[in-house]
Amino acid sequence: MIVFRVAVQVRAEKLNVAREMFARLTTESRKVPGVIHFDILQDPADPHSFVSSEVYEDQAAIDRQERLPELDEVMRAFPEILAGGPHGTKFFVSSAEPWPAASLG
Repeated sequence: MIVFRVAVQVRAEKLNVAREMFARLTTESRKVPGVIHFDILQDPADPHSFVSSEVYEDQAAIDRQERLPELDEVMRAFPEILAGGPHGTKFFVSSAEPWPAASLG
């Protein structure tokens, strides 16, 4: 399993454009075989900050997701919409298990 965490800062005047593009990318990425999770979240404490959390079965899933036209659209727009970033980390995960949310209570 491969996990990406990527953070960006969006220019104030481009927030709506970024949200729309990120929403399209999220919707289409979730349809790609081998994409386990794909989320782009806006920080409630800083509306200009967005973080993607992406979980893939393997490199082949990443390769399929990277061919999406929605990803190309976002990447081409970065110079215009970003005030900072992207800054990211790629994790190689050897095992995972469900988090026992029931133990919280």
